[in-house]
Amino acid sequence: MLDTKPAPRTATPPAKTWRNYYRIYRVLHLGRMGPVFPGIHAGPDLFPSKDVAEQFASTLLAAVNPKGRFLMDYVAAFPEGDRAH
Repeated sequence: MLDTKPAPRTATPPAKTWRNYYRIYRVLHLGRMGPVFPGIHAGPDLFPSKDVAEQFASTLLAAVNPKGRFLMDYVAAFPEGDRAH
């Protein structure tokens, strides 16, 4: 009679690596990255999960930002291949 088939699955596979994005407010000299100008920039490291990426970002911002000032701000962690812009 009526032949019903299940809908095809279009789920995307989970991200394998994550990259942090940061907003820079002034020119900074950040070791491996060299001078970084104001704007939104990707971090140099890849992480196995979003949780690990977010934990690293909070540790980095605590080390970079002086008390009471913000030189960098965390935007978000995105799967490798996606962009924050």
